[in-house]
Amino acid sequence: MAQRTIHYLIGEALIAREGVTDVDRFRVGNLLPDAIEGIRWRSLTHFQKTVPVDGVERRYSDFEQFRRDFADEVEHDDLYLGYYMHLVEDACYRLLWQEYGLWEKIRTEADIELLHRDYHLLNAAIVRRWGIRDELVMPADFAREPINRIYPFLLESFLAEARVDFTENPAGEMCLIDEAFVERYVSDYLDTCCEALRRLRAGRPIDPISMTW
Repeated sequence: MAQRTIHYLIGEALIAREGVTDVDRFRVGNLLPDAIEGIRWRSLTHFQKTVPVDGVERRYSDFEQFRRDFADEVEHDDLYLGYYMHLVEDACYRLLWQEYGLWEKIRTEADIELLHRDYHLLNAAIVRRWGIRDELVMPADFAREPINRIYPFLLESFLAEARVDFTENPAGEMCLIDEAFVERYVSDYLDTCCEALRRLRAGRPIDPISMTW
């Protein structure tokens, strides 16, 4: 849900603040759930489920299910830790969407096109504001990774697309989200992501149902 550069930005902060060991694998894992062919696969790769809350069906990303399915890998391999953190980051992002009322504003294909246009406009702003740079490295022999049991991830082409995010600089005005939105996401939810990682390492992972939207 969050654009690639936002995931990358939060991932770099987690690397710096939480002592990630294999940064190359973590960076890739932190983008990997979006390396899919079309949004129809998003609920699968993001472990999305529904749960009734006060009589209303709410959605959530079941990152705890992902942790159980890949328990050994999440504990010992930073690609899988990055994947887990992507799911947490998206849950935080959707909570901010809720606060901004974006679920009501983005209803049609035209609205989605406007959002994606904002994403492209924001890429240059995020690169400039936070100084992120392309350090993505394709893992060797990725096709043999157990994570492909979820979905045959299109990682090579996806990373090629992601590299463009660091250099594009389109002209135009943002419509639905802007740099202040990203600032708010970082200020309100980076600590949440850090806490989720610490709790995971401590064997006390957060409950994904606490982050429904």
